[in-house]
Amino acid sequence: KEPANRIIGHVIYSPPISFNSQDTFTEDWAVIQIDPKMINNSNFKGNAIDVGSVDVPTLTAYMCPNPKSAHSFEYPGSRLHKCYGMVSDQEMFSPDPSTLDEDEDATLTVLKKGNTTGLTVGRLNTISAFVRTYVDGKPGALSREIAVLPRTCKSGAFSARGDSGALVVDAKGRLCGMLTGGDGVSMNTDITYATPANYIVQRLRACGFQANLFPTRGELANLLNA
Repeated sequence: KEPANRIIGHVIYSPPISFNSQDTFTEDWAVIQIDPKMINNSNFKGNAIDVGSVDVPTLTAYMCPNPKSAHSFEYPGSRLHKCYGMVSDQEMFSPDPSTLDEDEDATLTVLKKGNTTGLTVGRLNTISAFVRTYVDGKPGALSREIAVLPRTCKSGAFSARGDSGALVVDAKGRLCGMLTGGDGVSMNTDITYATPANYIVQRLRACGFQANLFPTRGELANLLNA
């Protein structure tokens, strides 16, 4: 309950927001060194998203919108949707044709749990290009991002201001990307943008960080004791 007890570590590296000259993906990430007194082998449950805020039938229907289509989502008994592996850029650009939404379109159904909107389900709609303005009065820059659309035209926005940094994952728990922003013609966000997870890992390595995104308890203990 004490604010001081909520600090789990501190930032050790944070590049300025920018675009890569070749891939033009948004670069907006940081490396945090974890305090071993806060997260350790005794309390670490692995990387996961708590989906308990939505009941089993509802979330299953959201994640499997077309009963005629193959699906891989299983509501976890622990409520923790385990995250492991990454979706390739190619799969995001060209979703599996056997995985269909309610309109019979090939899609990658994804979910995220954000600070503002909580747990939401959306449709990953390939990798798109758009223009984003970071500073008022200055020209925008072209960026190629993952585009996530709302689950349906009536389901509400996938994200809102304050959700930045949330991970977008698929039905198997594979990472798609990290949410960086959104856009729309109204007050609601019609489309959400995320930077591909594969690109973030590449940038981490380029900056000298060998990131293990899916550590086991034993690996975490070794890392924290190193």
